[in-house]
Amino acid sequence: MLGAIIGDVAGSTYEVNEIRKKIKKSKISYEDRIKVLDENVPLFLPNSSVTDDSILTVAIADALLNNESYKDKLLEYGKKEITRGLDIYGRSRFGSGFVKWVQDQTFCESYGNGCAMRISSIPELLDDDKKVKEEVYKATIPTHNHPESLLCVNALAKTILLAKQKVSKENIKKYIENNYFPLNYDIERLRCNYTFSSRAIESVPQAIYCFLISEDFEDAIRKAISIGGDTDTIACMTGSIAENYYGVPEEVKENVMRYVPDYMLKVIDEFYYRKKEKGNVKRLSK
Repeated sequence: MLGAIIGDVAGSTYEVNEIRKKIKKSKISYEDRIKVLDENVPLFLPNSSVTDDSILTVAIADALLNNESYKDKLLEYGKKEITRGLDIYGRSRFGSGFVKWVQDQTFCESYGNGCAMRISSIPELLDDDKKVKEEVYKATIPTHNHPESLLCVNALAKTILLAKQKVSKENIKKYIENNYFPLNYDIERLRCNYTFSSRAIESVPQAIYCFLISEDFEDAIRKAISIGGDTDTIACMTGSIAENYYGVPEEVKENVMRYVPDYMLKVIDEFYYRKKEKGNVKRLSK
C-alpha cells in the first residue's frame, strides 16, 4: 500500500504540469519528461502532495481491515476530503464523476483508472486468488461498474499477487498478456508519444509495463513518471506492484510520511501491523 502512496505523491506535481499542457493543447517535451530519471532530482518535490489516489487507497484498506463496506468507506473519505476545499494545486480533490457519486450516490459505470489506483491493499494482504477477485470486485463496482474497469482492476490485482509471490517478470508478462491485454510497449516511444488519459485501459497496462522494465523500487516509480500522462495514478499503480516485488527503501518510507494526513497514518500503521503479525485477514462478505 505504501508503494501506491509513494507513487502518487512522487507523481503528483508532474501530473499537474501534464494537465496544464493538455489544457493548452500541447504536451510536456521528451526532455522534461526524462528529467525525473536523474537520481539527483528528488523523488518528492516541495509541492508534492497526496491526491485522491492515496486517499482512496487508504479508504479501501480501512474497509478491509475493519470488515466494513467499501462503499461506505469511499463515501466517508470522499466527504471528509471534499469538506477540506481545494487541494494545494487549486483543484477539486476528486474528479467530477466521483464528487457527483459522493453527493447523490447515483449508479456509476465509469471506465476511469480510479478503480485500479485504490485496490493495492487487497492483493497485498490476501493470498487466495478467488478471495482477492471477490474483494476487488466489491471495492470496484460502487463507482466503476464497467467491463474495462473490471478487466483492468483484476489485471493489476493479479500482477500484485504474482509480484508478491516473486514470480519472474517474464512469467508475469506472459500471464497478463495471455489473460488480460498486451504489454508490447517501448519506453522511449511512450515518453515521446504517450498522452494524458485517465481511462483504465489506457493507463493500467502502461503502469504494469513500467514495473516490468524496472530495476528496483525507485527506478520503477521514476520510469512510470517519465512516460507522462496521468503520472500520479500510473506511478501509484506501478508502485503498488514494485513494493511487493522489491520492497520499499526505509528512507523513502520515512520521507513520504510527511505528506500523509494524520488521520490516514493510523490506518497505514494498522495495515502493516496486521500484515506482519497476523497474516491474512479473513474478511466477511459485505
